[in-house]
Amino acid sequence: MRFREFATPARPVLKISQQANTPATPLPQNTAPTAVPAEPVRVYPRQWQRAWLQKYLAAQMARSAQTIKPTADDLAIASIRYSEAQRAADEQYELATGKASADKRWVKRD
Repeated sequence: MRFREFATPARPVLKISQQANTPATPLPQNTAPTAVPAEPVRVYPRQWQRAWLQKYLAAQMARSAQTIKPTADDLAIASIRYSEAQRAADEQYELATGKASADKRWVKRD
């Protein structure tokens, strides 16, 4: 990538001797082409940022307070139910197609 494509466009320089009424010194003609200006960066006041952050954190706390956290027993029961459902699905697949599923095949390693 070339730097001049992404560099901020040059601005004309006011000389000390120029008054506010006189125009600025024009840009030289041999400069690199200026890039299209990017979208402006949104800047919010600190007070607004703090208020937004407090609202966001309060909403996160309220959401986490409403969420039921599973215990270790709940996780174990869910794991057992999942494995039983997987086993039943594998048996149905074998009965329907007459062949074992790909992940049940045992391959002897050398």
